[in-house]
Amino acid sequence: MTHESADLSADLSATRTLARGAVAARDRPLPERAVRAALAAIVDWTAVTVGGAVAEPATALRRGLLTGTGPCRLPGTRDGASAETAALVNGTAAHTLELDDIYAPGLYHPGAPTIAAALAAGERCGVSGADLVRGVVIGYEVGNRVASTLGAAHYRYWHNTGTAGALAAAAAAAEVLRLDVDRFAHALALAATTGAGLQQTFRSDSMGKPLHSGHAAQAGTVAAFAASAGFTGTPSVLDGEIGMGAVMSDSPSWDAAAAPFGPEFLVERTSVKPYPCCGHVFAAIDAALELREAGVRAEEVTSIEAESYSTALTVAGNPAPTTPFEAKFSIPFVVAHALVHGEVAAGAFTTDRLADERVTALMSRVALRPGAEFDEAFPARRGARVTVVGRDERERAVTVADRRGDPANPVTREQLDAKFRSLVEPVLGAERAAELRELLWNLTGVADVRSLPLEPA
Repeated sequence: MTHESADLSADLSATRTLARGAVAARDRPLPERAVRAALAAIVDWTAVTVGGAVAEPATALRRGLLTGTGPCRLPGTRDGASAETAALVNGTAAHTLELDDIYAPGLYHPGAPTIAAALAAGERCGVSGADLVRGVVIGYEVGNRVASTLGAAHYRYWHNTGTAGALAAAAAAAEVLRLDVDRFAHALALAATTGAGLQQTFRSDSMGKPLHSGHAAQAGTVAAFAASAGFTGTPSVLDGEIGMGAVMSDSPSWDAAAAPFGPEFLVERTSVKPYPCCGHVFAAIDAALELREAGVRAEEVTSIEAESYSTALTVAGNPAPTTPFEAKFSIPFVVAHALVHGEVAAGAFTTDRLADERVTALMSRVALRPGAEFDEAFPARRGARVTVVGRDERERAVTVADRRGDPANPVTREQLDAKFRSLVEPVLGAERAAELRELLWNLTGVADVRSLPLEPA
């Protein structure tokens, strides 16, 4: 067996080129649009993390890991922890509510692991808000490139948030730590070999899916701190003959990894989730809500056809969910709920709503069909068409090419602020939530991220 040298000075592997791009970008100021996008991502992440912190996956982790003291905080609680434990718990909390952000071309949730790792490293080291923002931008850039390179072939079996997310987390923490090219590359290599997350976990009601995100955040944090102390990884772990691309995807080209970082950064292409469920169902929800707003009444509907891209039907085609978790991955359920109740909010995913006879009756009338136009546009665009037939035999249809929250159909700052308030105020209180939100939108002026009011008053 050939062993690779830890000296990366002449290495052209994907880990090296990604590290080189990240460190080279450090010499240039970030474009204002990238900063704004990163601030929005941090506001969104904080909202979903604080909201998720009081839910069972995160609370179970805190109980099991005996958190309570440490240099890093667990937003939404008064607990502290080590950097690696904080990354684990916060990364899990951020993915718990199914409301964390998306990078559509990578089939991937970047914010949950990336910002958890950046914050953990930042709080351990006491960095400025501007340094945290830069770490987030670089983490998104690396993770999004890796996730989109691995692509749909990877997503068939693996959860990109747990795999590519580990590299994103490592990049964010490495940038916060200002690692040189060699150590940055080693951090990425170590994260690549420790990331994980199986698609089978989506198929049942468990806490494993949000744990993928937490583990990715932890793996990346550990990789960055280990690399900072001289711990080495295998440079060709992404693009080697039995590396990540070959074993976990379809041996993709890593040429995109070598592209310069900026002036446009991929954090600017983030999708914000408006609904607390699987992103693959969003376009169908949008279409169903539009039909209802146009006058369609659930009690008059005799049949429904929902078309979307094939991956949406595979991941979220459950025709008869029996638990709130399963309902979040069911196009028939969310379409029926949208038509009956006129919304799909947190209250949709409860045992009472699953037992709602109006919803279950309508759900049984939903037929799913893959649409060639949506498959051709996927994964960059996530569309759907919902067609209903009423008792009068009239057929009405709505096509949504880009789901709400995607870059082509974005939420507004006001809508993001409303999402923040809805998730943070019940945990931190209205006054503290308002203070935190204002500081986050002005994070580049914060001298030390440890001063952010992340815990209840």
